[in-house]
Amino acid sequence: MAGKTKSAAVPSPPGTLTTIDGVAWLVFDESDKKVNTLSSRVFEWFEEQLATLEAERPDGVVLISGKPLGFIAGADIEELKGVETPEQVLGFLQRGHALCRRFEALPCTTVAAIHGAALGGGLELALCCDRRVATEHPKTKLGLPEVQLGIIPGLGGTQRLPRLIGVPDALDLILTGKQVPAKKALRIGLVDEVCHPANLAEAALTVLKKEKIERKGKPFAKRAGDFLARTPLGDRVVYSQARDNVLKKTGGHYPAPLVAVNVVKDGLELPLERALDIEAGAFSELVVSETAKNLMSIFFMKNDVEGRAAALAEKGRPVEKIGVLGAGFMGAGIAQVLAYKGMPVVMKDRDHASLGRGMGYAADRFDELVKRRRMKPPVREIAMGRLFGTVDYKPFERTDFVIEAVFEDVGIKHAVTKETEAVAPDNLIFASNTSTIPITRLAEASSRPENFVGMHFFSPVHKMPLIEVIRHPGTSEETLATTVDIGRRMGKTVVVVNDGPGFYTSRVLGPFVNEAAYILLEGATIEQIDRAVKAWGWPVGPIALMDEVGLDVGHHVSQVMVEAFGDRMKPPEIFQAMIDDGRTGRKGKKGFYLYDGKEKKVDQKVYDLLGWREGSVSDDEIAERCWLQMLNETARTIEDGIIENPADIDISVIFGFGFPPFRGGILREADRVGLGQIVDRLDAYAERHGERLRPAQLLRDMADKGETFH
Repeated sequence: MAGKTKSAAVPSPPGTLTTIDGVAWLVFDESDKKVNTLSSRVFEWFEEQLATLEAERPDGVVLISGKPLGFIAGADIEELKGVETPEQVLGFLQRGHALCRRFEALPCTTVAAIHGAALGGGLELALCCDRRVATEHPKTKLGLPEVQLGIIPGLGGTQRLPRLIGVPDALDLILTGKQVPAKKALRIGLVDEVCHPANLAEAALTVLKKEKIERKGKPFAKRAGDFLARTPLGDRVVYSQARDNVLKKTGGHYPAPLVAVNVVKDGLELPLERALDIEAGAFSELVVSETAKNLMSIFFMKNDVEGRAAALAEKGRPVEKIGVLGAGFMGAGIAQVLAYKGMPVVMKDRDHASLGRGMGYAADRFDELVKRRRMKPPVREIAMGRLFGTVDYKPFERTDFVIEAVFEDVGIKHAVTKETEAVAPDNLIFASNTSTIPITRLAEASSRPENFVGMHFFSPVHKMPLIEVIRHPGTSEETLATTVDIGRRMGKTVVVVNDGPGFYTSRVLGPFVNEAAYILLEGATIEQIDRAVKAWGWPVGPIALMDEVGLDVGHHVSQVMVEAFGDRMKPPEIFQAMIDDGRTGRKGKKGFYLYDGKEKKVDQKVYDLLGWREGSVSDDEIAERCWLQMLNETARTIEDGIIENPADIDISVIFGFGFPPFRGGILREADRVGLGQIVDRLDAYAERHGERLRPAQLLRDMADKGETFH
């Protein structure tokens, strides 16, 4: 396939068209981008190539990418972000639909050759081909992730996909945004062949020649669920069930999945041309909605955070072997993810029984991956083989980087720091996994404080996407960069913050759960508090969250916070009462909730234990006081120089503990509500419930000046 020539004055075209032995190779390759996307510029180029194909009438067309790993990753989100009216979007979509229909109408066989991600508009373009071939490569994924941005597929995905693979499988992909590998795509009929990456072009040609004989003669074998979806009963069964599942998962906060269900259903009752008009109209309304704008903002903020982390990581030094101190739930989780991502790990605990439990936990996580077909058994054995257990320090003689995950106690952490440094190489980087204790204080035990850093993981490690890296004043740039690199190699989003008790995430979470506890003592029920906060958009209520974290752990954290910040961080006495009664939360099967069976339920004895009396607090007040207290403390962390970048803050609350994504982050929500109104609300709450609710000075100053965070 022909190469491209670059010009300083004229941008290189986003691809090439070359005909070899009667087969046209339409190659998408935007030289100025890491991945191919669909944009107005690409549409203009595609239109020119279609005119050539219509004139030359080749025997077949292969649609392929020129990128080493990546087909087409979807629409240009930057362009979508800039639109302000539905009419702007509608014109773009109508042009895209017209091009796709022209491509489908070519009087020859078309084959999409997919290697890497074929997502959103990329998959929709592939659906316009007669056949699809995909490589068996881990990075080859096919999906329609638009709902994750608050929109629906807009280039025919809601119509061509169910017509190809059936309604149930199509709804599963459209409503979840999940991405499927090549083999599953083959099983559900999304692709026609899979092949080794080296054989992609050859496989495409083979399918093309076979298709010339069959010429669209392989109809989709509809399954029972798809047949039902196309009957009057389908609306009451297939579509109704899909709507119920969406509402259960989203709480009704995300309109796109519900719109998608209706567009699929209504579109299948119409000819494709009219169905595409329905899809385009729905897409154009959703893309300018507040939910979509917020979800797109998260996409850009995440890219910003990860881009800065990647630039910093380049300054780190190579790490060949990593040690993990502590084989408990957190330590074993860290070690398992490291081994899964290809890094040799040595995990230490004080005795063989503790070590065995940690190794068993790691093995269970790998078994889950095998069960979910995310890992093959032989690969699982190789990954588990990267994890070595020990009860002494000798293996640490050749360790470059250590992550300490022992009990949250300064004395214990100081002891293991000294013991490790006594045997480890002089250039060892020591990262402490702590949620509250200042890194400066922990570094006092180190003989090389410049190599000491904080690395705050979130539980469970294999699921939570965030790592908070904490630098104390003496942390070297190389240490910081290397630590960020390790976090990125683990597949995590890394946010760097400055040192202080609780850093950013733990510090702002404390007032959130404390306020819920105060509200409980004012007479709201446990059920009401958790229900109100979940209805506002959180994945779990604050009372249930206390049980998940562990009441003993939460109590320890609160002591650190009170010692540092005084009475405004002081929790009500209910935590001590709960602990005195032997209530530690889920891990002890008894907290605010009971965990005897599969379902948790509120333990009514808690009300008597706390001397609770019923009172009147509205659901709106419960949700507002909780999130405003988190915002209030966020403002104070900015004042203290712990964290400053709004993107870091919003990504931390969303990825760290599930701040409602549809709101765009805590600072974006504050901007939406208005800082003036927020200050007034906090002042009113402070008059009624105490000075802990008095707004931070930063909020007052910004409100007075009419400023926003973003």
